[in-house]
Amino acid sequence: MDKTFNIDNFDKDRLSGPATWNQCDAIGKKFAKRKDGSLDWRRHKQIRACLYNELKQGNLNFDYASNLISTAKRLPKKYADKITGYLADNLEA
Repeated sequence: MDKTFNIDNFDKDRLSGPATWNQCDAIGKKFAKRKDGSLDWRRHKQIRACLYNELKQGNLNFDYASNLISTAKRLPKKYADKITGYLADNLEA
């Protein structure tokens, strides 16, 4: 059995539908890897939370999330800026 993910196996309704929690988690892990291959868990959780918030607001669809996982080299600036802004506004003194 071939269990390789293939985006072409999904219908158009699913592709335009909301992303999943697992996609948010996978994107967080992808962009939170350090140069030595270890994972920056704090960064992972920040990215995952940001993307999950976008998902809940209806701003992150399945197809876009899949493309981030498969082709993106860097976390898009709009998400990096949201995380930076959130941290700046919510750091305790």
